Amino acid sequence: MIDNRLDLNLLRLFVTVVEARTLTQAAQRLGMTRSNVSRRLKLLEADMGAQLMRRTTRHVEPTQAGMLLYRHGARMLEELTTAKAAIDSLGSTVRGDVRIRMPTGLGRLYLAPLLVEFARLYPDITLRVLINDYIGDLIPAEVDLALKITSAPPEDHVARKLCDVAWCLCASPAFLAQRDVPRSLGDIAVLDLIAPASLGRRFDLVFDAKRAPLALRVTPRIQSGDYPFLLDAALAGLGVALLPRYAVWRALREGHLQEVLPAHEPQGVGDSLYLLTAPQRYPTRATQVLKDYLHAHIRQHEADWARPDPADGAR
Repeated sequence: MIDNRLDLNLLRLFVTVVEARTLTQAAQRLGMTRSNVSRRLKLLEADMGAQLMRRTTRHVEPTQAGMLLYRHGARMLEELTTAKAAIDSLGSTVRGDVRIRMPTGLGRLYLAPLLVEFARLYPDITLRVLINDYIGDLIPAEVDLALKITSAPPEDHVARKLCDVAWCLCASPAFLAQRDVPRSLGDIAVLDLIAPASLGRRFDLVFDAKRAPLALRVTPRIQSGDYPFLLDAALAGLGVALLPRYAVWRALREGHLQEVLPAHEPQGVGDSLYLLTAPQRYPTRATQVLKDYLHAHIRQHEADWARPDPADGAR
């Protein structure tokens, strides 16, 4: 008699091969030899009675039958993980692994301390934290959730908007005391500008994009993808900085920085913060707990990060 029961270990191996895209990478993730992975993959194909993977010179990719099995198999494994987490949660603790990726600026300036506190509050949750600006595909990167600042979230991921991200121009009082305070947009072009490197060496700085947009061609003096460095440069009096308000709101409130041309709103790298998850991936309870924790804390500071209401300044 033929045993038609599916071996979940073979299914887990197959899902890993699809996501890794190479047998060598899959073997490393599984702690197996490449030949063992290949042998077990052939065994699964024999059990299923269909070719599941197509081998090319650089990687392996699923056939139509393989893609069908992957979609159902990944969902089954996620459901098993969720079920295990739910069983664990019958007690008072939440257990599991969560893999999160976040942008450098928001990560270094705000989120890193939150994750440290989260790890203290939930000692049975294992965190894998990646801090960089590259999102890519969350599935092969083995990431459960990612945070991204953008104006257009990627369509191949599930995107949940957390809050708006406002930008401003600001400088230290010492810098402004040595020069004439900018009174018009044209004055910005002759000042030392500090800006994110992702905008390009020379770019059009756009103002009031939601109303009647104006663009000013600028060439920054200092650029970097490290937002804490840009903030330090502004505090040191090296120029006028284009930075998100989440990075500068405390310095503005305490008088260490002053906003430049507050009547105009500059456009930065992105206008919204999104939480991204992979499609067809069911979050574990540990992942959901982290998502809710981050969302709750970000909502607490949303008003601090927002552009001030002009009416408040008129009172």
